[in-house]
Amino acid sequence: MINAKETALLVIDMQNDFVEEGAVLEVPTTRNNLKEYKTFIDVCRKKGVAIIYTRHCYDAKKNPIEARLFPQLKKGGLREGTPSWDVCNALKPERDDIIVNKTRYDAFYNTNLGSILKRRKITNLIITGTMTEVCCESTARSGMFQDYNIFFCADMNYTLSEEAQENTLKGIAAHFGDVTTASKIEKQIK
Repeated sequence: MINAKETALLVIDMQNDFVEEGAVLEVPTTRNNLKEYKTFIDVCRKKGVAIIYTRHCYDAKKNPIEARLFPQLKKGGLREGTPSWDVCNALKPERDDIIVNKTRYDAFYNTNLGSILKRRKITNLIITGTMTEVCCESTARSGMFQDYNIFFCADMNYTLSEEAQENTLKGIAAHFGDVTTASKIEKQIK
């Protein structure tokens, strides 16, 4: 059983720059599963799970390593306040949902996520989102290091490579949390 009041669903970086066709960091599998993803968010919300969205904020001056690793961001992408930086319309946050802006892959790093979770007495994190092996995995690892129970939703995490997806799922299952599916999580939340 997963206690809904002690659980947060992390919706990691489901921003237009990852979702829209032709976007600078497009992940097609993300866009192809938006309807199912929205249904999962709505089910979790109705059951009383806290919904927390993250938005990755790119700034070459604050993160020169990311600038070097992603030269395609030189001309644009993930710029705070732009429409492409926003959460995609299909998953638009609702009034009581929380948005955490981050500048690194790990949603805990230099953000208020930890204090939000502590204030709400959250002990369980459902990890979903885009770039399975990057931001989703980094956040899952960090959450486990801080004693959160991690539920890594295999069918609600997306990336560009099947191999990267499988490697992350194996690593999480072996060392950092439970790898599961949306339907199994829905049945466990009480």
